[in-house]
Amino acid sequence: MLKQIIRRKYILIAVFIGICLIAYAIFSKKNSQLPLSGTQLKNEESEILIPPDMSNLQNNNPNFNPNEKYFFIVSKCEGLFSEWYEVFDYFSANKSLVIKNKNIDSAGLEKLSDKIRKVQNAFSIGNVNELVSEYGDMIKSQCTHYNIDWRLILALIHQESLFNSNAVSRAGAFGLMQIMPRTGLGLQNELNLEDTKTPQNNLTAGMYYYATLVANFEFAGDEKYKFALAAYNAGFGRVVDAMTITFYFGKDYKIWDNVKEYYPYLSSKQDSVHGLVWPNTKRPPAGTLDNWIEPYKYVENIWFYFNEYKKYFPGNLPDQKTKVKKTKKKN
Repeated sequence: MLKQIIRRKYILIAVFIGICLIAYAIFSKKNSQLPLSGTQLKNEESEILIPPDMSNLQNNNPNFNPNEKYFFIVSKCEGLFSEWYEVFDYFSANKSLVIKNKNIDSAGLEKLSDKIRKVQNAFSIGNVNELVSEYGDMIKSQCTHYNIDWRLILALIHQESLFNSNAVSRAGAFGLMQIMPRTGLGLQNELNLEDTKTPQNNLTAGMYYYATLVANFEFAGDEKYKFALAAYNAGFGRVVDAMTITFYFGKDYKIWDNVKEYYPYLSSKQDSVHGLVWPNTKRPPAGTLDNWIEPYKYVENIWFYFNEYKKYFPGNLPDQKTKVKKTKKKN
């Protein structure tokens, strides 16, 4: 009996590894056929194809340059493999996923993927009630001043730190809003804060920074919030580069759903496209971005959380009247 259990676990591990390899192969194939995108610090000496109204993308404050600020989050793929044992437990705990036949057809594999996807996409409200209880009024007040839905900030914090005020990324980003040290120093001076490490100051600095990015994309209408999220994650210059590529291919660069499809063109493998868009420098002014999927998914994730939090909390802006669910606080 023990041998059968051990044998079954080895089979499950082998199947899991096989699924990962198949998914990687499919993803790589699709990735090679997608449009492209890029990012890094802006080189003001290089030339860029400027779409109409792109001159609006400049900060009026000479002491604070969003182009030079960028953030990082942990890769989703890295998270998957670092927590592979949780996936294994999911396989082991669900009898419906037990492999009874050594041969797995594509249809069966797709059904298995759907089940895993449903679990992965399930919404978890997180420790938001504790944050709202302590800092909710402050967040609402500042967001109202910036004309930003405070629930979008909750979603951003969910994505960045999972409401952990002590969170520190491998890149050095810290706090609820995951502010990079260099960015934090600039915001500290700009806002006359003693530091940006305490939860309250971290929130104040992070919300101000996001609001500044939103203001820079004012020309994009309501889409400005999504563009600002992409800039918060991977840099202002990278968003401008992706917009430039979108404009080059004749699409409306003021719509996020258009621009996000051209993020893959920022990859270093797309030098032929870079040569067309930037004939003088032959590279994106903000640099290439091979991990283009990160800002792509980053915005999608936050918008998903945002729409979920709308169901639980009322809005802070005058025109927002939304029915919300009652949440039970954990003891």
